[in-house]
Amino acid sequence: MGIWTLGHPPVMPFSPINSQSPSPCPNHEVVLPKHRTTREERVSEAARELRDDMMRDLSRLLGQQEFGSLDDVNAFLQKEVMGKPLPHVQPTNNRERAEDMVMHARRERSIPKMRAQVAKALVIDADCVAAHLLLAEVADSPTRALAHCRDSIAAGDRVLADLLAQEGAPIWQDSVGRPYLMARHVYAQLLWQIGDRPLAIDEARITLRLNPNDNQGLRYMMLDWLMRAGSVADINALLASYDDGSAAWLFTVALHRYRTLGPVVEATKALRAAMKANVHVAPMLLGTTPIPDGLPDTYGLGDVDEAAFYVHESSTPWYEAVGAMEWLGRIAPAPPAAKRGRRPSN
Repeated sequence: MGIWTLGHPPVMPFSPINSQSPSPCPNHEVVLPKHRTTREERVSEAARELRDDMMRDLSRLLGQQEFGSLDDVNAFLQKEVMGKPLPHVQPTNNRERAEDMVMHARRERSIPKMRAQVAKALVIDADCVAAHLLLAEVADSPTRALAHCRDSIAAGDRVLADLLAQEGAPIWQDSVGRPYLMARHVYAQLLWQIGDRPLAIDEARITLRLNPNDNQGLRYMMLDWLMRAGSVADINALLASYDDGSAAWLFTVALHRYRTLGPVVEATKALRAAMKANVHVAPMLLGTTPIPDGLPDTYGLGDVDEAAFYVHESSTPWYEAVGAMEWLGRIAPAPPAAKRGRRPSN
């Protein structure tokens, strides 16, 4: 389609800015855009659409009930939802009708037709967060995309005012909250792209505070940004917030230890733990294993695709840290017969 889609970190049609490695968790699934739609992509897109439909219907179904406690919610889910087909819940107000129109617009293959459908949705509900987000996704310039993101965030601030005022509210589970958090994610990416790094980091930090479970996989992008433009204190705070066994996390922990402490035992221990979690990363960083030219849709923990994603997206701090590659080479010596690969650029 030439656009990025609701449910994963976006890449603008006017300029790729995919600065975050995808997460292996199904809730964080990322589908990278390509010039041609493959069968696998169509299957993945269909799965995403089904998931979005289910989340919308579940949110509406729960909204029609009156619960006195979380136990009541769980009891309702066990009795009425678990193991049963989720019923399609018809829209009952203009907000829901506009959301349905945007959902249908996302399946349109023509961007002009998509924009026309979104415009109709905004006539019905001017504060349709998902509509403003979709306009940002198909914008033809960063300036217009930024404006649509601001409109989406402002609309979400108004619609979700009560929910946002609650500490620890499950915003991601709300049918308006999901596109709202996505809009904030996109906004942060755009700010980073245009060079406003401090504000981009601030926006990402706000989004993680609103969604601490990080269903969006935003922490990987945030960590990469902090390694490039953040303080040691900020990096330490983010690393302490998540117990993460991914290559993106563990190799960055090792590099951070090296940059702050030098090639000491603590840094070396962290590097060995990272190499144990994914044996493919070090050879790719060192250039003894070539990096695949095309990145797949998803990856698994410890596999070569995870390594490719990490090296493709987050290798710059390794090459910029004085002595880091030599240190890595000493801990993980390259096989003498290995084929030389290209050095990644990002």
